[in-house]
Amino acid sequence: MDFEDWRELDGRDELEGGDDEQDWDNFGPMKLTTLTTLTFVGVSSCTPLDDSDTASFLLNGHVLVDCGWAAGITMMRRPEYDATMLTHVLLTHCHQDHYMGLASVLFYRAMQAGRIESDERLVVAGPAKDIERIVDLTMAFIQADRIGNGCPRPEVLPLQPGDGLRASELDIATVATRHAVPSLGYRFLDVETGVSIGITGDTAYVPELARFFSGVDDLVTEGSTGLTEPPPDSPSGHQSIRQAAMLGRDAGAETLIIAHCDMSRVDEFEPVAREICLGVHFPSPGEQHNLEDRSYEY
Repeated sequence: MDFEDWRELDGRDELEGGDDEQDWDNFGPMKLTTLTTLTFVGVSSCTPLDDSDTASFLLNGHVLVDCGWAAGITMMRRPEYDATMLTHVLLTHCHQDHYMGLASVLFYRAMQAGRIESDERLVVAGPAKDIERIVDLTMAFIQADRIGNGCPRPEVLPLQPGDGLRASELDIATVATRHAVPSLGYRFLDVETGVSIGITGDTAYVPELARFFSGVDDLVTEGSTGLTEPPPDSPSGHQSIRQAAMLGRDAGAETLIIAHCDMSRVDEFEPVAREICLGVHFPSPGEQHNLEDRSYEY
């Protein structure tokens, strides 16, 4: 969506096009918990240096945002979750460190097909220019045709900035971010709890994004360049820790969560970020944020 045309998510009754154009009863099972939960499947930058994975996030146990290198495996750090529970996979963009783990998700689901309760196909959504090709390449890589009925092709949903979708209790809006390839940020509203979560994915510092994410409970963003300020015209499409903090401050997020950075330097990054935005958190792999009571589980 154009930054000037964005609209507030909280309190919306329907998405673009209205309910008469969508069958909201067929978006998968009800949420797995009465809480709104945000689980950090991976928190690292492009090449993890430990047992973590590249930044990827699980909402309410059934919507996965980005796949890291191996999300189908790393999401099982928490024993209550695995890939058979997913209804949606959303890619912020189609760089390898964010989509490679889709193969592990689809293969795990194929090997555990008997445990998948829903008859609905998994929905894989992402930037329209790349998402169909990435799903096709992933299906070829895992040789899905040799697996048979246990590995159906996901329902692919190409998204343009400004598109909306619904994943059971989660109302989702999209916005263009600024990266080296087509990229999207996502804003989620849990219509059962009223909690909102924003995830920027990889992006350069774009001050206007603060309007789209205004007032979210959790804002998850990146700090890939660390304490080095990237030039405004940098083609890499990343931001610094200071810029991440400025975005969180200007959005008025209750908690700013910074990932996709060198997590070994958190002791350096945290005081710099807190000079700008007080409610800063650097997550650990497998950590879960329960947003109603603002608690963390490790």
